[in-house]
Amino acid sequence: MQKYLRKTIGILLSLAMLLSVFGGFTLTAGAESSGVCGDNLTWTLDDDGLLTISGTGPMTDYDSLSTSPFYGNTAIETVVIGSGVTSIGDRAFWHCSHMTSADIPDSVTWIG
Repeated sequence: MQKYLRKTIGILLSLAMLLSVFGGFTLTAGAESSGVCGDNLTWTLDDDGLLTISGTGPMTDYDSLSTSPFYGNTAIETVVIGSGVTSIGDRAFWHCSHMTSADIPDSVTWIG
């Protein structure tokens, strides 16, 4: 009985370690394709990796990586920010490793 208990505990500890290591990664399969990123800003992400941010005013500043709707999203390749956006929030695009370009209008006066 003790042998099986040790084995079970070992398996549970291994699973806990895997979850702690991989828990910080954001999976993009089934990820949202639209949302809100400021009081008057919305975003959409299409199947081609184009993220469009529209509306007026500042983007939300994200106090931790996990709160940004874009954090670690490898589906994002190109970002187009609308002319009414006035700022890009802190930590908004951290770990978007496939992002290759961003179109930022003159209305953006601050980048976090």
